[in-house]
Amino acid sequence: MKRNLIQNDGNRIRIGVPLLTLLATLLLASLVDRAPRVTSAATSASPPAPQSLPRPWTAVGSTGAVDEASLNIYAFGSADIGFKPGAAGGVVVARYNVTNTFDNNANPNRPGWRTLEMGSDAPNSTIIEAKLFQIKACDTQPVLLCTARNRSNDHPCAKCDFNATIDFTNSLYFVEVTLNRFNSNTAQPRMFTLRVF
Repeated sequence: MKRNLIQNDGNRIRIGVPLLTLLATLLLASLVDRAPRVTSAATSASPPAPQSLPRPWTAVGSTGAVDEASLNIYAFGSADIGFKPGAAGGVVVARYNVTNTFDNNANPNRPGWRTLEMGSDAPNSTIIEAKLFQIKACDTQPVLLCTARNRSNDHPCAKCDFNATIDFTNSLYFVEVTLNRFNSNTAQPRMFTLRVF
Protein backbone atom coordinates (compact mmCIF):
# COMPACT_ATOMS: atom_id res chain seq x y z
CA MET A 1 0.00 0.00 0.00
CA LYS A 2 2.83 2.31 0.90
CA ARG A 3 4.47 1.48 -2.35
CA ASN A 4 1.32 2.36 -4.32
CA LEU A 5 1.11 5.78 -2.64
CA ILE A 6 4.73 6.57 -3.43
CA GLN A 7 4.27 5.42 -7.00
CA ASN A 8 1.13 7.58 -7.39
CA ASP A 9 2.92 10.62 -5.96
CA GLY A 10 5.82 10.01 -8.35
CA ASN A 11 3.42 9.93 -11.31
CA ARG A 12 1.87 13.20 -10.15
CA ILE A 13 5.29 14.83 -9.94
CA ARG A 14 6.24 13.55 -13.40
CA ILE A 15 3.02 14.98 -14.82
CA GLY A 16 3.12 18.18 -12.71
CA VAL A 17 6.62 19.41 -13.74
CA PRO A 18 5.91 19.47 -17.48
CA LEU A 19 2.52 21.07 -16.79
CA LEU A 20 4.13 23.84 -14.74
CA THR A 21 6.73 24.38 -17.46
CA LEU A 22 3.98 24.69 -20.09
CA LEU A 23 2.05 27.21 -17.95
CA ALA A 24 5.19 29.31 -17.34
CA THR A 25 5.96 29.34 -21.07
CA LEU A 26 2.42 30.49 -21.92
CA LEU A 27 2.56 33.20 -19.27
CA LEU A 28 5.90 34.54 -20.58
CA ALA A 29 4.63 34.46 -24.16
CA SER A 30 1.58 36.55 -23.21
CA LEU A 31 3.77 39.11 -21.43
CA VAL A 32 6.16 39.43 -24.38
CA ASP A 33 3.26 40.18 -26.74
CA ARG A 34 2.19 43.09 -24.51
CA ALA A 35 5.70 44.60 -24.14
CA PRO A 36 6.74 47.43 -26.48
CA ARG A 37 8.79 46.26 -29.41
CA VAL A 38 12.39 47.46 -29.59
CA THR A 39 14.09 47.80 -32.94
CA SER A 40 17.68 48.69 -33.64
CA ALA A 41 18.57 52.02 -35.22
CA ALA A 42 19.94 50.21 -38.26
CA THR A 43 16.58 48.60 -39.06
CA SER A 44 14.38 51.48 -37.97
CA ALA A 45 12.43 53.15 -40.76
CA SER A 46 11.95 56.44 -38.87
CA PRO A 47 13.93 59.49 -40.07
CA PRO A 48 17.03 60.51 -38.09
CA ALA A 49 16.57 63.06 -35.32
CA PRO A 50 17.65 66.60 -36.28
CA GLN A 51 21.01 67.77 -34.97
CA SER A 52 20.74 70.43 -32.29
CA LEU A 53 22.40 73.67 -33.32
CA PRO A 54 24.40 75.77 -30.86
CA ARG A 55 22.24 78.25 -29.01
CA PRO A 56 23.60 81.76 -29.39
CA TRP A 57 23.59 84.69 -27.00
CA THR A 58 21.46 87.43 -28.56
CA ALA A 59 20.54 91.06 -27.93
CA VAL A 60 18.68 93.76 -29.81
CA GLY A 61 20.08 97.29 -30.01
CA SER A 62 17.48 98.82 -27.69
CA THR A 63 18.56 96.65 -24.73
CA GLY A 64 22.04 98.14 -24.21
CA ALA A 65 23.33 100.24 -21.33
CA VAL A 66 24.10 103.64 -22.85
CA ASP A 67 27.36 105.34 -21.91
CA GLU A 68 26.94 108.54 -19.85
CA ALA A 69 28.65 110.62 -22.55
CA SER A 70 25.93 109.59 -25.05
CA LEU A 71 22.86 110.20 -22.88
CA ASN A 72 21.82 113.43 -24.62
CA ILE A 73 22.22 112.24 -28.19
CA TYR A 74 21.09 108.58 -28.37
CA ALA A 75 17.66 107.21 -29.23
CA PHE A 76 16.16 103.73 -28.96
CA GLY A 77 13.75 102.35 -31.52
CA SER A 78 11.76 99.22 -30.82
CA ALA A 79 14.81 97.04 -31.53
CA ASP A 80 17.60 99.46 -32.43
CA ILE A 81 19.89 102.15 -31.07
CA GLY A 82 20.99 105.25 -32.96
CA PHE A 83 21.20 109.02 -32.78
CA LYS A 84 18.33 111.18 -31.57
CA PRO A 85 16.98 113.11 -34.59
CA GLY A 86 18.41 116.65 -34.59
CA ALA A 87 21.02 115.87 -31.91
CA ALA A 88 24.47 117.36 -32.46
CA GLY A 89 27.15 114.80 -31.75
CA GLY A 90 29.31 112.27 -33.45
CA VAL A 91 29.50 109.20 -31.18
CA VAL A 92 26.98 106.98 -29.37
CA VAL A 93 28.31 104.15 -27.18
CA ALA A 94 26.32 101.33 -25.54
CA ARG A 95 27.38 98.13 -23.78
CA TYR A 96 25.69 94.73 -23.70
CA ASN A 97 26.34 92.12 -21.02
CA VAL A 98 26.95 88.69 -22.59
CA THR A 99 25.31 86.03 -20.44
CA ASN A 100 25.74 82.27 -20.31
CA THR A 101 23.04 80.26 -22.08
CA PHE A 102 24.09 77.10 -20.16
CA ASP A 103 24.10 74.74 -23.12
CA ASN A 104 25.86 73.77 -26.35
CA ASN A 105 28.66 71.81 -24.73
CA ALA A 106 29.45 69.10 -22.21
CA ASN A 107 30.70 71.88 -19.91
CA PRO A 108 27.82 74.39 -19.74
CA ASN A 109 30.22 77.22 -18.83
CA ARG A 110 32.02 76.78 -22.18
CA PRO A 111 29.40 77.20 -24.89
CA GLY A 112 31.81 76.76 -27.82
CA TRP A 113 31.06 80.14 -29.41
CA ARG A 114 33.55 81.49 -31.96
CA THR A 115 31.74 84.33 -33.79
CA LEU A 116 30.37 87.80 -33.01
CA GLU A 117 27.73 89.10 -35.42
CA MET A 118 26.19 92.59 -35.65
CA GLY A 119 23.22 93.62 -37.79
CA SER A 120 23.19 97.34 -38.58
CA ASP A 121 22.48 100.12 -41.06
CA ALA A 122 25.41 102.50 -41.59
CA PRO A 123 24.71 105.28 -44.16
CA ASN A 124 27.58 107.01 -45.99
CA SER A 125 30.18 108.66 -43.74
CA THR A 126 29.30 106.44 -40.74
CA ILE A 127 30.96 103.49 -39.02
CA ILE A 128 29.36 101.10 -36.55
CA GLU A 129 31.58 98.76 -34.53
CA ALA A 130 30.76 95.96 -32.11
CA LYS A 131 33.68 94.84 -29.95
CA LEU A 132 33.59 91.66 -27.85
CA PHE A 133 35.57 91.94 -24.61
CA GLN A 134 36.60 89.38 -22.00
CA ILE A 135 37.39 90.37 -18.43
CA LYS A 136 38.69 87.95 -15.82
CA ALA A 137 36.75 87.76 -12.57
CA CYS A 138 37.90 90.47 -10.13
CA ASP A 139 40.20 91.99 -12.77
CA THR A 140 40.07 95.57 -14.06
CA GLN A 141 41.43 95.20 -17.61
CA PRO A 142 39.12 94.02 -20.40
CA VAL A 143 40.76 92.13 -23.29
CA LEU A 144 39.48 92.71 -26.83
CA LEU A 145 38.58 89.40 -28.54
CA CYS A 146 37.31 90.72 -31.91
CA THR A 147 35.63 93.63 -33.73
CA ALA A 148 32.71 93.43 -36.18
CA ARG A 149 32.60 96.59 -38.35
CA ASN A 150 30.14 98.15 -40.80
CA ARG A 151 31.56 101.14 -42.77
CA SER A 152 29.05 103.01 -44.90
CA ASN A 153 26.93 99.84 -45.20
CA ASP A 154 29.74 97.66 -46.58
CA HIS A 155 28.83 94.90 -44.08
CA PRO A 156 25.22 95.23 -42.80
CA CYS A 157 25.62 91.81 -41.20
CA ALA A 158 29.20 92.20 -39.97
CA LYS A 159 30.97 89.24 -38.36
CA CYS A 160 34.27 88.57 -36.67
CA ASP A 161 35.76 85.31 -35.45
CA PHE A 162 37.84 84.90 -32.32
CA ASN A 163 40.17 82.15 -31.11
CA ALA A 164 39.66 82.58 -27.37
CA THR A 165 37.56 80.02 -25.52
CA ILE A 166 34.49 81.58 -23.95
CA ASP A 167 34.54 80.26 -20.38
CA PHE A 168 32.09 81.69 -17.86
CA THR A 169 33.79 79.83 -15.00
CA ASN A 170 36.43 82.54 -14.53
CA SER A 171 35.56 85.29 -17.00
CA LEU A 172 32.83 87.76 -17.87
CA TYR A 173 32.03 89.14 -21.33
CA PHE A 174 30.45 92.22 -22.86
CA VAL A 175 29.96 93.80 -26.26
CA GLU A 176 30.64 97.51 -26.71
CA VAL A 177 28.87 99.11 -29.68
CA THR A 178 30.07 102.45 -31.07
CA LEU A 179 28.10 104.41 -33.66
CA ASN A 180 30.26 107.09 -35.35
CA ARG A 181 29.10 109.71 -37.82
CA PHE A 182 31.51 112.06 -39.57
CA ASN A 183 30.87 115.40 -41.31
CA SER A 184 27.15 115.21 -40.68
CA ASN A 185 24.67 115.60 -37.84
CA THR A 186 21.88 114.28 -40.06
CA ALA A 187 23.23 110.77 -40.82
CA GLN A 188 21.29 108.14 -38.88
CA PRO A 189 23.34 104.96 -38.33
CA ARG A 190 21.35 102.26 -36.47
CA MET A 191 22.46 99.03 -34.77
CA PHE A 192 19.74 96.39 -34.61
CA THR A 193 21.06 92.97 -33.55
CA LEU A 194 23.93 91.23 -31.82
CA ARG A 195 24.69 87.52 -31.63
CA VAL A 196 27.57 85.49 -30.24
CA PHE A 197 27.56 81.92 -31.52
